[in-house]
Amino acid sequence: MEFVDFVKLKRSGRLSQLFPGWKKGERVAFLSPHDDDALLGAGHLILATVRSGGVPSVSVFCRGDAGYSTAAEKKGIVRRRKSEAISAYGQLGVKKQDIRFLDIPDFSLMAHLDRRPPWGKGVFDKIVSTLRKQQVSRIVFSSGHREHWDHTAVFYAGIYTSSQAQDPILADLGKPYPARTYLAYSVWGDFEPAPEGHEIRADLGILAPEEDEKRVIDAVKAFSSQARIIKNIVAHRKKRKTQGGYLELYKNIRLRQPIDYSPYFRLLDKMR
Repeated sequence: MEFVDFVKLKRSGRLSQLFPGWKKGERVAFLSPHDDDALLGAGHLILATVRSGGVPSVSVFCRGDAGYSTAAEKKGIVRRRKSEAISAYGQLGVKKQDIRFLDIPDFSLMAHLDRRPPWGKGVFDKIVSTLRKQQVSRIVFSSGHREHWDHTAVFYAGIYTSSQAQDPILADLGKPYPARTYLAYSVWGDFEPAPEGHEIRADLGILAPEEDEKRVIDAVKAFSSQARIIKNIVAHRKKRKTQGGYLELYKNIRLRQPIDYSPYFRLLDKMR
């Protein structure tokens, strides 16, 4: 398995290429809109985290109640998908106790991001509490660009809600703990357009060998209830194959960047 930085044009066999300053024992949170999304979009990074001595945890936001293909499947679909998720992620090394189900109805997550929606509590406190208590240092979440309404919601949870875990607020939710890296993954669509003049939208990637891709596909197959739904997504993965392996792409998300005032100062000088 190889890690690639498309901006710096560097390739390495070390996870630190994606997670700068990586240390064994770090916890990585994978925020998954539905149970299969983190596996489809970040399966190789989950494998890499385990192999590099890290601890991956998966938070599944939506319960999967819309994921049935026949009326007969509707009644037991949520229970079945939870069982499938535990099996699927377990095949990649994620322990059962590190899989968390938030049980939000499908196509409803955006309304639950508020800390206090009109009907009660949203997911804000749960996310902040989990990240703090687990001392999560890396957070990986779905792309927010035109894939699915719930995927976009998890993107917002990743860039806004989870970043509050490092702030000295809500002390009863645990001691603040700063994340060092935020990455967005793609489940099936492209990332948001890059700035003008840039050819690519993602800036980081993993090149995985054939045996690792097979392992991820085998894990995906554990979602037997979703076989019809994800059939085309799985088939599309063949387009990831290149000479060096199967490419899994990421976009580095930089939060809370300070303003560089120097260009404004130069413009002010020109106005004198």
